[in-house]
Amino acid sequence: MNSVKIKKVLKLLFVINIIFIFTGCNDSSEKIVNNKIALQIPKVNENEIGKYYNFSDYLDAKTDPSAATKIGYSYSEELKDYDKAIKWYKYSNSMKPTGVNSNYMCYAYQMKKDYDEAIKWCKNAIDLGNKEVYANLGDMYFNMKKYEDSIIIYKEGYKKTNNTDLLTNIAYIYDEEKKDYKETEKWYIKASKEGNLKAYQGLSYLYFSKLNKKIKSSAYAIALIENKYSKSSVIKILKERNFTKDVIQKGYDLQLNSDEFPIKYKGKLDLDE
Repeated sequence: MNSVKIKKVLKLLFVINIIFIFTGCNDSSEKIVNNKIALQIPKVNENEIGKYYNFSDYLDAKTDPSAATKIGYSYSEELKDYDKAIKWYKYSNSMKPTGVNSNYMCYAYQMKKDYDEAIKWCKNAIDLGNKEVYANLGDMYFNMKKYEDSIIIYKEGYKKTNNTDLLTNIAYIYDEEKKDYKETEKWYIKASKEGNLKAYQGLSYLYFSKLNKKIKSSAYAIALIENKYSKSSVIKILKERNFTKDVIQKGYDLQLNSDEFPIKYKGKLDLDE
């Protein structure tokens, strides 16, 4: 009786071992990392190691999602190989999803013009708390000519990040695509009050080319002297716009004395030189 029981136990152990062996070899494309199933690490070209990313990054990427993301970024930005970049991003994501990785994945799909996948990963990046993704997603909607969606994302991104470049993006859409110059002015002014230099440049051109306000055009251009451009380059542009010395001087006085301009130029214009 005891010998029969022993045989049954041995047979059961044999079966368990067989199951274990076949389970371990069944799917080589997956592995367990931190109790989470992860994809197999992507294959690499040995010639690329050391040239586009470090060998230590490759070793770390076996267990570190940030290292895997770094390699994916190298394929994207250095080699423009978005397919390989996506493989590395997906591998990183399989270990631990991060907002940075999802944002990069969004960009890679955007470069492949696979906008459905790109939007999915951008929204995933937002869910994971990434703040850089708003510009990426807004730009993508713009390229798709979905201007209202682009404006919504830029507005949401500004509320979350205080990135005033997103405000100038909104102004650009109203200017170039919607031809609504009052809205253009509104969004550029909002950005300019927070010191955004692109907004100053945008307002100067808007007042010159669309709203015919020469003094304001001069004022916003002059405020950029020594803040973004040299005095000579600004004066040259204003003269090319056929602004008189009187208009340029009044623009100088306006930017110097008005609270509308948090950024000012306080030096001399030397218009007679």
